[in-house]
Amino acid sequence: MNENSAIDTCNISKSFGDCRAINNLSISVPQGEIFGFIGKNGAGKTTFMRIICGLMKASSGSLKVKKHISFLPQNVRFRDNMNAIEVIQFFAKLRKGNIEECIAFAKELEIDLYKKISSLSPGQQRKLQLVIATIGEPEILVLDEPTAGLDPMGVQQVRGIIKVLNQKGCTIFISSHVLMELENLCHSIAVIEKGELLYEGACSIVYEIEAEGIDEKTIKLLTQLKKKKFEVKGNMLIAEVNRHELPDVLWLLSENCIKVYGVKRQGIEALYNQLIKEASCNERHHDFVKEGY
Repeated sequence: MNENSAIDTCNISKSFGDCRAINNLSISVPQGEIFGFIGKNGAGKTTFMRIICGLMKASSGSLKVKKHISFLPQNVRFRDNMNAIEVIQFFAKLRKGNIEECIAFAKELEIDLYKKISSLSPGQQRKLQLVIATIGEPEILVLDEPTAGLDPMGVQQVRGIIKVLNQKGCTIFISSHVLMELENLCHSIAVIEKGELLYEGACSIVYEIEAEGIDEKTIKLLTQLKKKKFEVKGNMLIAEVNRHELPDVLWLLSENCIKVYGVKRQGIEALYNQLIKEASCNERHHDFVKEGY
């Protein structure tokens, strides 16, 4: 296992009878990163997450994961006749966590500690589940749709907690259908379709800046400014920067008397749609060849 990796998988496959849910999936998650896991419903995301958490055995392949890992599935049920504080106390004792810290965390998330589980809203229940998942300060936290059922304020709170946990050194492996959410959180992403890896790499936002007068000197200045990737295609500057860095790029262009006519943003959604489209075309071509046309 790479010393800098929290999760390493090599050619992981999982079959259920004749159905191949995961097909030779190899992913490396750097330690200390927030890693996004993207795919359609039925793409194999939950199966893969259960495998890396030790809840399901792979049919083939190898896997190495840091020891202390915690998993928050999409669907979790606690006993309806318990209240929130009883659930926290039970799991804190079970996992040898600090009960006072857990309760303080729950209060920070504005969970009604003395309400029965059956009376908590879906959003309140989801936040309680997140509290339970973080008991014991895990090295890796695997989250399946962590903001499902939350109102906008709850989503912001959970995002903030994820960032704080990551700043403390926790590696976060997160699956979500909300691509903008992953774009704002993740360092790297992987995209899978029908159990196969389509993409693994940096979670960069690409801006297409239509401008006049861009030369090699400008590119050199931009690279020195941001240490990011810039490329010129005709009158288009392709810039891999985040949204906080874009104003500095536009300012530098203006300072060098370069006219900017427009900015077009290409984020994770554009990348995902392109990958799925290419995978669909490849599959149709394979079927066409297989049938002998």
